[in-house]
Amino acid sequence: MISLYKEVWKACHSSVCSIRFLNGNDIEIVCTTGFRAGDYLLTHDMVNRLHKAEFVEIKFVKEDGHSITAMERLSMHDFQERIITSYDQEITGFSLISIADLSFSEIPALTFAVNRHIYIGQAVALIGFQYDNPSLTIKSGIISAHIHRNGNRYLQFDGSTIWGNSGGPLIDLKTNEVMGIIGYKLDRKNKSYEKMMEISNSNIKMLEKAQGEFEVSGVDPIQVLIAWQKQILQLASEIYKASGNGIGLAIDIKTVNRLLKDSGVEI
Repeated sequence: MISLYKEVWKACHSSVCSIRFLNGNDIEIVCTTGFRAGDYLLTHDMVNRLHKAEFVEIKFVKEDGHSITAMERLSMHDFQERIITSYDQEITGFSLISIADLSFSEIPALTFAVNRHIYIGQAVALIGFQYDNPSLTIKSGIISAHIHRNGNRYLQFDGSTIWGNSGGPLIDLKTNEVMGIIGYKLDRKNKSYEKMMEISNSNIKMLEKAQGEFEVSGVDPIQVLIAWQKQILQLASEIYKASGNGIGLAIDIKTVNRLLKDSGVEI
């Protein structure tokens, strides 16, 4: 079994990239994973909703998982112009990005396992980047369930996932083909986190409207409450990013392929 993972790594690592989103001071806001298929990158659809980012760096690496083989830096505007299609995360959660005129012509493309039967108990490999680690990683897992939502199929797998893995490929050990795209915001923990963030941000907006209305001993208590809410948001974000999941969800590549064809895109 170990030799199979070695072969997957050798065959697939060079097709997987990190997609880093940076602010105007080159500080990383978030990093996700993507992979090449045809003249496109496939990744998670959160890349289309990062409004605070100003620059995007796309990086492919060598077999050591760290040394750069190809890299492009784009403005966020140029990156968004390259997004061919993006679907609602509650439906699919993936985005397609054109790389036809970027310096990635030597990067090999992965192929879709659209003609393969995916069965429960099947061993898989996860390849991707992750929170607080600049190197590409490979992990093991097994398909544990098929989940159907909104008429589409998802693959539940038992295997370690962490922030940054989203958008990475779920690989068939025997064929090195992509079985699915690792999901984000699809499990209960992610949804609970998003709900908490929504509530805290709503509280901050409400408190900001009340600033300056009264003071206690020369101190505006509303400002104290706002600072407290922001500290909670920061702490919750760091804990969430650093915490891993033992169970993950991936968008079935057959669903991806069907939706792309419906949009007139052939991979």
